[in-house]
Amino acid sequence: MGAAAAPAALEMARILYVTQGYCTHDRRFLERIVEAGHEIWFVPCEAASVQSDLPRVSGSISWLPPLGRRGVAPGSSAWMAAAGRFRRVVNEVAPDLVNAGPIQTGGFFAALAGFHPLLMMSWGSDVLFVPDQTVRLKGITQFALRRADMVIADCEAVCRRIAEFSGLRSGRIVTLPWGIDLEQFQPKVSALQLRRRLGWEGCKVVISTRSFEPIHGSLIFLEAVKRVLSHASDVRILMLGDGRLRKRVETFIQENELADKVYLAGRVPEEMMPDYFAEANLYVSATHCDGSSISLLQAMGCGLPVVVTKGYGNNEWVTDGENGWLYPAGDASALAAKIMQALRDDASRTVAGRANMQIVRERANWSRNCSRVLEAYDKLLGNKSAGRMRNAQLQNW
Repeated sequence: MGAAAAPAALEMARILYVTQGYCTHDRRFLERIVEAGHEIWFVPCEAASVQSDLPRVSGSISWLPPLGRRGVAPGSSAWMAAAGRFRRVVNEVAPDLVNAGPIQTGGFFAALAGFHPLLMMSWGSDVLFVPDQTVRLKGITQFALRRADMVIADCEAVCRRIAEFSGLRSGRIVTLPWGIDLEQFQPKVSALQLRRRLGWEGCKVVISTRSFEPIHGSLIFLEAVKRVLSHASDVRILMLGDGRLRKRVETFIQENELADKVYLAGRVPEEMMPDYFAEANLYVSATHCDGSSISLLQAMGCGLPVVVTKGYGNNEWVTDGENGWLYPAGDASALAAKIMQALRDDASRTVAGRANMQIVRERANWSRNCSRVLEAYDKLLGNKSAGRMRNAQLQNW
């Protein structure tokens, strides 16, 4: 009886995975989908978002060319052209299921093509932040989500907004804190010897690992850092990542004579991240809105206390004054005050760091949490033959 009751999705399925580019998070999902025995066609929305230095996943994956080069912004001519290309990809691949995100690009393209079953995957800001920018973006978001068969969200705040936009029943919205590799992200002794090389022995080090993009508040972070450094000569700043604001970040550092106190490490391979966390005393993020931030969870797993923006997913991971500190998004003065409060209280940082390790172990285990993606596949692929018949109509478009 056990064999007869096995879910249909255990049979190999053809998965079309469309996403903005190709990043570490995509790579982790693709690895698990391949391990489950499915065949994948991977297509990024724009070439500019593909991390070319990130190794490709091996196995049964066909790597398709990007739908556009750069600037595939919702409402642009490049965006509509990309939507047309995606429809042709669907016709050529004839998948059993489309896994699509972010909502306004990959998700919209799949919704416009009329494909089912359609699993959308929110990336947090595409639901929490983007729809509030313009009426048009809100309409695009609603159009896409209302045509999804199921949506994956990384926290309850994202789930609530998806329900608001889509009208989907709760059973069709899956909460999936993406989580981290607990064996990789844990306290360790750094192999970098960064403090010695930079002459930072005896200093308190603040680390930020968010990319240099407007949504991540890189310049707000630096403004707060400037205020902190004016009061604390023993504080040093470690910034990881890269992005469109790189030149503005460098200019701010130069103009404010912070070069000897702020170190830009650039984009760092994921396997080296625990070493950088081991060099720090405090993790800080100035992102305007977050779901379940992987960067935050990585820092927590490595035993760091944290200072992050108040609201959205952060409130589900951090309680102000217990395992970290919260401040209003966009407020550099408040951020500086929280950083100073945290750095002055060694005992509270120790308590917060220990609490964060426990929280991550209990709730952010990637190996366990990612099974929910495959469970969603099981539900949506329950009748693959019917899905193929329904989608055969697309071949005539």
